[in-house]
Amino acid sequence: MDLELSDEQTWLSESVEALLARRWRPAPDAPGGDAEQRAALWSELVEFGALGVGGDEGLGAIELCLVARGLGGHLAPLPYLGSAAVRFAAAAGHGEPPSAFAALAAGADAVAPALLEPGGGWDPGAARTAIAAGALHGRKVGVEHVGAAQRLAVLVAGPDGPGLVLVARDAVGVTIDEQPAFDPTTPLHGIAFDGVAVEAGQVVADGEVVGRLMAIGALLAAAEAVGAAGRLLDDACRYAGERRQFGRSIGSFQALRHLLADMYVRHASSWSSVLYAAAALDEGDEHAKRTASIAKAYVSRSTREVAHGAIQVFGGIAITAEHPAHRYLRRIVVREQQFGDAAHHERALGRALAAAVVHQPVS
Repeated sequence: MDLELSDEQTWLSESVEALLARRWRPAPDAPGGDAEQRAALWSELVEFGALGVGGDEGLGAIELCLVARGLGGHLAPLPYLGSAAVRFAAAAGHGEPPSAFAALAAGADAVAPALLEPGGGWDPGAARTAIAAGALHGRKVGVEHVGAAQRLAVLVAGPDGPGLVLVARDAVGVTIDEQPAFDPTTPLHGIAFDGVAVEAGQVVADGEVVGRLMAIGALLAAAEAVGAAGRLLDDACRYAGERRQFGRSIGSFQALRHLLADMYVRHASSWSSVLYAAAALDEGDEHAKRTASIAKAYVSRSTREVAHGAIQVFGGIAITAEHPAHRYLRRIVVREQQFGDAAHHERALGRALAAAVVHQPVS
């Protein structure tokens, strides 16, 4: 497995960074921008090809993570994570995808995955939302960027395991209510489905697709967190070189140098773990989903440590509303929870390893 970025991947990363630096400049007092700014940025990102997933010419998991890392570094409030994850998962199903998913892959519609249920966790097998007599019933919570999405990818329980249903956000029977959000740039909503009509072309009854959705979603969330942590690290290093106390820059103090070094190691190892897991997913490695869980668990903890370290470097200014550090921390915390936090993935890994030991033949 080659973990060095190719020339094309490097150009992709640089191009996304240039696009965001040029086009995403919200006012300091409105970091989430306005609806027109967000729509314009989304249009440019789609035109750039950031949703072109699958096929010989499409983007793979590594490329999607490069885009997500750039978005995290600029705190761009776009529905990219869900839109890219659903397309990637559906493109890898058995045979041709159902008509609704095929149309999605060919278009530019944003998608909001509706996965969590009240009182539930991130285990797809625990879903209670279901289709009965051609109608969807259930409730989801913590759905991101519903206002910017045209489609909802709903996790449902089926006779043969979990599946996905693609429904229009404004379909009859869909009721949306706003929920509190820790990060204002990632708005959350609860959604009730009361007899929403569903046709066969809207359903993917394939547990493998759901599994890939959870894996790539976890990696994209981790990549966003790495991007946000990387920006905090850069800002902290710059500040340490400029801020002076006792006649010298604070970056010359040994305690801060050790802190910044630890932050660098955590950030670099976080990104390496994401790249390795994304490469495993692209290559169809049999342990790709387990590797994604390891990466998500590690990144969830390490990027938060980077953020905490940066706030220590900045000092008291970092806890003011005007300073951007708290906004990056908020994005990191939200992405830590999305598609399962560290504890969720560690428990899942523990159960998988225990099951492997139990079923291992005795020599």
